[in-house]
Amino acid sequence: MSKERPASPLVQPNAIKTAKPPCQIDPKAIISEKAILVGVNTVTIGANAVIHPYAKLDSTHGPITVGQFSIVAERATVGLASPHSSPWHIHVGDYVSIETGAVVESAVVGQATTVGSFATLEPGSQTGKFCKIAPSTKLANGTILSDYTVLFESGQTRTDQTTATRDDVQQLKLKGQTMHVETLRRLIPTNVAKWQ
Repeated sequence: MSKERPASPLVQPNAIKTAKPPCQIDPKAIISEKAILVGVNTVTIGANAVIHPYAKLDSTHGPITVGQFSIVAERATVGLASPHSSPWHIHVGDYVSIETGAVVESAVVGQATTVGSFATLEPGSQTGKFCKIAPSTKLANGTILSDYTVLFESGQTRTDQTTATRDDVQQLKLKGQTMHVETLRRLIPTNVAKWQ
């Protein structure tokens, strides 16, 4: 009577192995243990940036930088979904909010820009500073938004004159983001060491 040896519980033949990317993470960053960082190119995360649980940074097709005080919410994805003729660096500026379910493949997301829930920034697109991308809208491939632009339904845009002309409004936006980050610091257990 022969006994078959049971398969090891640690071996899963159909499991997908993901590469841990090379990371440069500021020690003050807040990165959930359940965040997803994958790829082969460098991921750089600035001071006080927040990466929520289940947020995904995918550097498989190009490096990614997330600036200081920027927030990548749950189920948001930053990174190119497929290879392009030449990989480019995705740069998320300082004080940026990328909300739940948003997909960011754009080359540049300018300072203090808000990317609404389930919005998509296609490859090669760029936003200036203090832009607002409405929820569930799409910034088309190669489109460049100037500073203070609001993108809403059907690709329509307008300029946010209040933010463009008032320094106090801009400073309040930055202060609000800083306060938001400090609140998240108390709520999200961080594990930066996991990615070093």
